[in-house]
Amino acid sequence: MTTRYISLLSKIQSGGLAILDSGVSTELERRGQKMHDEAWSARVSIDSFDVLVSTHQAYIDAGADVITVNSYASSRLVLDPAGLSSEVRSINMKNIDAARLARERCGDDAVLIAGSISHALSFASEQEKSTATCIEAFDEMVSFFEEGEVDLILLEMMSIPTRMLPLFRSVSSSTLPVWCGLSAQRAAPTALITGYHDETIPLIDNIQDASNFKFDAMGIMHTSVDLISDAIDLVKTHHSGALMAYPDSGYFKSPNWKFEGVITPNELKNFAVEWQEMGVSIIGGCCGLGPEHTEALVSLK
Repeated sequence: MTTRYISLLSKIQSGGLAILDSGVSTELERRGQKMHDEAWSARVSIDSFDVLVSTHQAYIDAGADVITVNSYASSRLVLDPAGLSSEVRSINMKNIDAARLARERCGDDAVLIAGSISHALSFASEQEKSTATCIEAFDEMVSFFEEGEVDLILLEMMSIPTRMLPLFRSVSSSTLPVWCGLSAQRAAPTALITGYHDETIPLIDNIQDASNFKFDAMGIMHTSVDLISDAIDLVKTHHSGALMAYPDSGYFKSPNWKFEGVITPNELKNFAVEWQEMGVSIIGGCCGLGPEHTEALVSLK
């Protein structure tokens, strides 16, 4: 573990609040970057490196304690079908370089860099992959993050067990600490809370699977802001470590994010007060939310 990670972990274990950045890919889109039909924001590190760096800088300037590598859609599971097999390494290492350069330019060495890994497939055609193929892709992402010396691995939008469990096993073999973000949905106010991608899988089942790996932090992300509290209550039944919450706002119409009905920074802050009272110690934003939302959350520290 890096010294900066140990320091932040100690802070949140002592009752402090850590601020995670908000959506990186959607902020890149707001800044004029074209989203790839199959690989979403993955190629921005190659095509517009400086824009990616400045986006990370904006979150650091807003007060984020943790910034997230733009790697949600850059595993081989996404890039191979997109015809970008030869660029997997260069895309990921430049993604890491952009976050490191932003931290350097801001002059704040205490900021942590989280390497994002999802179990996403091609955004154009989600053809299922074998377990062996998934493991190979996940192990490769872990190796990139170890080489790039990120501070932690951030698992994002965990919701599909057939890919989620191999990913859990891959990251557990790393020396890097892991934070696990599960995503959820609920069809109606009184309905069962389920995994984001499959209404047949109760969220509590995914939580139980994740809890077996004893990750440092677990929480709910890329989930409607008004569902976070109920979902966090479920997380608390199986996880005794740090709790995490970062909602999305708006909606996705591939390959673009629709910034419609996005909550205001003050609205996010009001929800975050409730999450803090529930014991959540890592709070940020996901798709649709930007540096202005991060800045509002910082006032809660």
